[in-house]
Amino acid sequence: MALLEMKNVSFYDGFTEVIQDTSLIIEKGSVTAFLGESGGGKSTVLKLLSGIVHPSSGKVFYNDKSFTRMSEKENLEFRKKSAFMFQNSALWANQSLYQNLELPLKIHFPTMPPELVKSKIEDVVKLVGFNKPLTLRPAALSAGEQKRIAFARALICDPEILFLDEPTESLNEKAAELFISILKDFCSRGNTLAYVSHDYTFINTFKNDKYYFANGTIVDKILLNDNLQNGYEDYGDYNEV
Repeated sequence: MALLEMKNVSFYDGFTEVIQDTSLIIEKGSVTAFLGESGGGKSTVLKLLSGIVHPSSGKVFYNDKSFTRMSEKENLEFRKKSAFMFQNSALWANQSLYQNLELPLKIHFPTMPPELVKSKIEDVVKLVGFNKPLTLRPAALSAGEQKRIAFARALICDPEILFLDEPTESLNEKAAELFISILKDFCSRGNTLAYVSHDYTFINTFKNDKYYFANGTIVDKILLNDNLQNGYEDYGDYNEV
């Protein structure tokens, strides 16, 4: 049984068809990359699979149940087991870093003692290599520092599924290597990773299903056994399948 599945999904943003009649399956414990040029629909597919947005037509399933047919309890349980890291980090600007990090815990573990909340926040911040005061607000951080906090927030509830949109963008080499190390450990425990990236080092780290998108549709499913050395140019002339 597929963990996540899209069946004949299309998505319109206003009058623009961003995703066109797309079907795909993500198995539990797999690593799935969505590759392609900017504007090809990759980030939208990630949001559709995570239930952040719903399709204009077609259906998206989690464990064989459509997101649109889930009860509030079932949807909350999915949110507890999954996490989404946005390309722009999407931190709450009017909240401190600590408040940004504690919010998922307050939603999914409302009875967790404050001392345990504090301990979990301290542990995850240390894990991602962030060492500034958590009393700061996001505007006081660089883009790379915001990315660390966003990654920490995605990890805070120990999810089984991670959706990452350009996870290493704005990071220096050392920070990117740290993120990769954390994600290798995450995947080694049988968890599921789906991501969008233009970082070839990151892409080549995880050898699994790669979907190449262009103009809102899959133009190729790539099983990469060798490094993607030459960028996306190699896949620019495929016809739709």
